[in-house]
Amino acid sequence: MLNKFFRRLRAKPATWRIPVLCYHSWTVQTGEYAGNDHIALETDLKILAQRGYAILPATHLAAVLAGQHSASTLNDRKLACITFDDGIDLDWHTRPGGNGEPQKSFAQILREARIERYGKGPLATAFVIASAEARSQLDSRAWRGQNEWNDDWWAQAAKENIIGIANHSWDHVHTQLDQVQQKDNRKGSFLDIDTFEDAEKQVAAAHAEINRLCENHILPLFGYPFGHIAPYLQQHYLPTQGARIGLHAAFSTCGRAATPNDSRWAIPRLVCGWHWHTTDEFNRMLDIIEQGNHLCSTG
Repeated sequence: MLNKFFRRLRAKPATWRIPVLCYHSWTVQTGEYAGNDHIALETDLKILAQRGYAILPATHLAAVLAGQHSASTLNDRKLACITFDDGIDLDWHTRPGGNGEPQKSFAQILREARIERYGKGPLATAFVIASAEARSQLDSRAWRGQNEWNDDWWAQAAKENIIGIANHSWDHVHTQLDQVQQKDNRKGSFLDIDTFEDAEKQVAAAHAEINRLCENHILPLFGYPFGHIAPYLQQHYLPTQGARIGLHAAFSTCGRAATPNDSRWAIPRLVCGWHWHTTDEFNRMLDIIEQGNHLCSTG
């Protein structure tokens, strides 16, 4: 007993700051870094490798914040997590780009990346929308209308350990949809998911459906649509219902690095095209994080 006490005294406090980076494969408006998240991802992975970073699977970070691993094991390492939002087919499939040349998928970029992985789990996590009807409407109204928002690749991706599949809600309460799973059909803000009934539809039902579509290989993670940390979900629903649903953690987009003091139900992320736009800004962002300073949140 005394030896255990002294071992706890000697244990190093956790001091790490880990950028959890978020990209959207539908951002392909240009053939340059700004306006094309595929070019940005490929470039950023090279920068991270040059600066001595390894990729930490988001599941490993979640397990640390859930107390399943000692937080101090991440000390003195340069680590970054990679995440994707919405689950457009360009996460996985190569498609023609705006200039007619093939647009590398996120999966291809990850396969070609020369960067180490620290810990077990997929290199990246894709947060996907469960409802096929919602994805079909979004494809025709918010995307290119070419049937590019499908789930036929989820099971393969989940099994290959390159891009893991995780829960991004039932329908994103997106403004382009006719009907959303919110009691008053309010759209555009996930903060409006503030009752048990709505949470069951947007989170629990979505998790079960995505898990079915990826053949029981869903990751135990949730990505808040719009990055909105709904207080009811963070403070009440997820802490009490997360284990039943199969969730260990949830991610926002609040614009700073993750730290040991973060709630596992509100892990911050940094979004390409929002929190940084150029390679210079990306390097400056990493400089700030490495110096132990907080970034200014923009949302």
